[in-house]
Amino acid sequence: MWPNSGEILPAAFADSGARVVSFRPHSVEPSGGGYLFGYEVDTVGADGIASTVLTFIDTDPASVEASRASGGTVVTDPATSRPVRVWAYPSDPALPALATVTYPERVAEVLGALGIEASEAELTVAAYRPGKRAVVKMRSGRTTLFLKVVRPSRAEPIAAQHAAFQAAGLPVPRVLAAQPDGLLVLEAVRGVAAGTRVVELAEGHAFVDNLVALSQAVASVHLTQRAQADALDNGAWHRTSLAASLPDRAREIHGVYDEIEARVARWSPDERQVVHGDLHLEQLFVDPDEAGRITGLLDIDTAGWGHPARDAGALVAHLVVTAQWHRGNGDQAQAQACEVIADHVVEGWTQRNPALADRLPPTIASQLLAHAGGQATLGTEVGRTKALQLVDAAEGTLWPRRSEPAPASTPPTHDGDTGSAPSVVDSTSPA
Repeated sequence: MWPNSGEILPAAFADSGARVVSFRPHSVEPSGGGYLFGYEVDTVGADGIASTVLTFIDTDPASVEASRASGGTVVTDPATSRPVRVWAYPSDPALPALATVTYPERVAEVLGALGIEASEAELTVAAYRPGKRAVVKMRSGRTTLFLKVVRPSRAEPIAAQHAAFQAAGLPVPRVLAAQPDGLLVLEAVRGVAAGTRVVELAEGHAFVDNLVALSQAVASVHLTQRAQADALDNGAWHRTSLAASLPDRAREIHGVYDEIEARVARWSPDERQVVHGDLHLEQLFVDPDEAGRITGLLDIDTAGWGHPARDAGALVAHLVVTAQWHRGNGDQAQAQACEVIADHVVEGWTQRNPALADRLPPTIASQLLAHAGGQATLGTEVGRTKALQLVDAAEGTLWPRRSEPAPASTPPTHDGDTGSAPSVVDSTSPA
């Protein structure tokens, strides 16, 4: 599945005079008619200086043609004899403003033109998804701003979405400027990331209660577009990718996806409502002195009309993956807290939406499988182990199967006769 990077990467760096010493897989995701493969590439320049460069190989034919037209780097993959596009961060061809916000002097110049003082700016990359968006945190004196870089065509629509969310009373960042090159300048929200307070959040139900109220407010926002495609919408791609990465578990993976598709086929399109579209703990800020109180909601770029279980399912799956990460680092208290919060979300959502309770398990499962794919495609033993744990978690979330009769000896579960979602703790806790 991965390209012949051992020959592609050295060829791509050859014209720069740099020699590739080693490289490691970093990420993989769909890119138009192909895939975008990320690598951490260790190089030594002609001057003898060593550096690590985040580099991407794009196999999408349209991207390759665009690179040729713009004078970018195109290399032939010897394994397939097909051309691929190669580029290095921050020269993301889809995000032209990214290079600008990478250097303090350029940031000071751009913000100065907007009437914002940014002398001696300190820049920290908060998030980056190649070809889609980047977020850079900027500190200058007492001022903290976030510089979001998106595709140029998305800047104005995202600014309009922020205005719509603010009109509904939601605590989203205020947009100070939206530039034609895709740069958005955002104020910082109050509070701290919810992910830094998981132990406190798990101690009661205040956080989830407030989250339910927040979700209801999101549903009232006036938007007309569909939410950005999620793991359910892209299920065919995730199915193919995960099965190819874990061929010894392919039959099981296809069985889980078959079950998900059988359940989703029964849903009515009339159930859709406005959702955040990519909800997880890092998108939520809370009061540092009262962790259950939500003070900020971030990254609403993905918002739009979607199925009502989408945000809850994404949050639960992310909590499971976060618990897995904490447990791998030996942080048992944080891992258990994430699992408790996940169960609180499942319980709170199903109680509030009893008629739609059976929508949550396949939504969670699809998200877990998407996360599994991200781990499996890394090609490492740790990644494989985590991927297998998430596949097992997805299968457990869907038990008992609805597309076939459950065995007579199967004991009652939380999913049982009520159609409510199962507890995620027992089925997803990694060993």
